[in-house]
Amino acid sequence: MKIVKPNKIGVQQAVKILKNGGVIIYPTDTAYALGGIFDSKKVTQKILKIKNRKDKKFTLIASSLKQVEKFFKLNSSQKKLARNFWPGPLSIVVSPRFAVRVPKNRIVQSLAQQVGKPIIATSANLSGQPTLFDSKKIIAQFQSKKNTRLNLAGQKPDLLIDSGRLAQTKTSTVVKVVGNKAIVLRSGAVKIES
Repeated sequence: MKIVKPNKIGVQQAVKILKNGGVIIYPTDTAYALGGIFDSKKVTQKILKIKNRKDKKFTLIASSLKQVEKFFKLNSSQKKLARNFWPGPLSIVVSPRFAVRVPKNRIVQSLAQQVGKPIIATSANLSGQPTLFDSKKIIAQFQSKKNTRLNLAGQKPDLLIDSGRLAQTKTSTVVKVVGNKAIVLRSGAVKIES
């Protein structure tokens, strides 16, 4: 796993890997995320193997509401939520497999913008392990012999954008819009009245 700084050169290297179907770990406004281009079957399979996970439902990160609308049809209630809470830690369900958000983190916005598509943003820990906010713990996780056995495929991310220790915050709130009502599927950093 290549480790780069959260600067222009580091982001360019990450974008190149993402465009070539690679998987990276990057900082968000909540925790470190593991991700790649959302509409690649190869990328999805690699992420599932790295995390030792079976569930194919993911949160995505996009650069803007405009980018989300390029790939998903949003109704007026979803757009209203997006305008009120983006950029920020609110994920809106946009399909049976995906919820999407626009984060406050400029690195992430830049990644999605330069790649031209939303990016998968699943937590960078192995399934069943705690959420990771510290790059040292992420590096240790992928070097641990015990975790190599957990991750039977022996898959590792291609690159880590190392922003050190992130402020420990709540994960994003996940909402699903039914009719014109927002139903909270996971409570988190944003309080939504349903």
